[in-house]
Amino acid sequence: MRHRLTLARRCRLGIALAFIAATTWPGVSRAADDRYLFAAGASQAATLTLAATSAGAQATWTAPATTRWDTALVGVQVSPAAPAGDAWIDVVAGGGRVRQHLDRGASGLRWLNVSRLRGSLSGGGTAVIVALTTHGTTLRPGPAPVRLFASELHRARPLLVLAPHPDDAEIAAFGLYAGQPATIVTVTAGNAGDANYKDDFPADQRAEQYAFKGYLRALDSVTVPWQGGIPPQRCLNLGYFDARLQEMHDKPRTVFAEMYGPNQDVSRYRRVNLSRLLPSSARTATWAHLVDDLVQLLRKVRPAVIVMPHPILDGHSDHDYVTVAAEEALRRWTQPVTVLLYTNHSAENLYPYGPADTDVSLPPWAVRDLPVQRVYSHPVDPELRRRKLYALESMHDLRLSPREQSCGPGPRREDYPRLPDVDYFRRGPRPEELFFVYDRAGLREIVRDFLAHPPSP
Repeated sequence: MRHRLTLARRCRLGIALAFIAATTWPGVSRAADDRYLFAAGASQAATLTLAATSAGAQATWTAPATTRWDTALVGVQVSPAAPAGDAWIDVVAGGGRVRQHLDRGASGLRWLNVSRLRGSLSGGGTAVIVALTTHGTTLRPGPAPVRLFASELHRARPLLVLAPHPDDAEIAAFGLYAGQPATIVTVTAGNAGDANYKDDFPADQRAEQYAFKGYLRALDSVTVPWQGGIPPQRCLNLGYFDARLQEMHDKPRTVFAEMYGPNQDVSRYRRVNLSRLLPSSARTATWAHLVDDLVQLLRKVRPAVIVMPHPILDGHSDHDYVTVAAEEALRRWTQPVTVLLYTNHSAENLYPYGPADTDVSLPPWAVRDLPVQRVYSHPVDPELRRRKLYALESMHDLRLSPREQSCGPGPRREDYPRLPDVDYFRRGPRPEELFFVYDRAGLREIVRDFLAHPPSP
């Protein structure tokens, strides 16, 4: 994961933010309804009737006494309030409150995640007043769809988290995996992207600089999960090369080298592993080898739940093709499994919206119909959120280099200290981690859809 941007990319981001209400990014439409298609029978559908108030809207919630759920979404029709700017909706029920920030210029159907209000809303037939207060947005009164999901996850059984780069597991699922029988597998060493450590290398040692970056990040990927109770023996970095997975997929038998050097051997980075799940002997970087490695891991870990990126919603090539590889590997391992899909890169890295510690819901999606079997909102309490923040801070790629941290004179990065809009210290520590839940057939459908609609370069 890379959160720092070059000067040119900063300029593009600034332009995008300035004209965001009229901008369409890949996978995001600012002026259309969300197009999630919830599978029949996988959730309970209901309707709230929103009545307009001076502050926003109000409704009466009555949950059936027999309903069991852990995740609740309410669909609301919104339109921007003048002047356009930061927008959010507070939802209050009983003694609980959630605050949902929206994409700027949001217009149409958006889903609010009210799962944290479960204590007030699951009273078994008791009517509860739900008050919605708006800021920077306007709610349309009338019927509002409700979706209630029961995850039925068995986290006490083996959990496998697949991370494309070092830090992706922590951003997406630290709260989910902490303290569980989890195995964390990072596919690449993260040896590309920004030249974070160029000041410590001669100008003609670009390959060495990126090899050093890959070593640091690979080491992070197998040690930082220990902050969530997962020892290095249950963590593994496969050592494949950052920014190469799509090319590997397109030419599955071709051997690829690192982005910035001639090395083709993934064992260069596997040597940081203490785990014996896979050997650290010489192995070339090919798609066929990656899929074989994942098959071996599935057979050894035997996970009941696998966590991986959502190839349509995430929008990062390495993330997308980690899931393509995992789905291919799953065809060769036929045990029952539940798949949780996450997104770390939606909406040009602006999602989730709003400051840290505010609530997370579905990212806006209006490109085409997107099947959803279930949604799981995993609660992350304040103590665990604090631990997640410091786990992220422990990742070298998410913090400033030693020279930039120094109080002495010296060069500073173009984005020093960092860009708050895309910073993972803002986006990561939230009261919930959100996952799209699929079975094997559902995952296969998602991957087929992704491969049929490849993202624009």
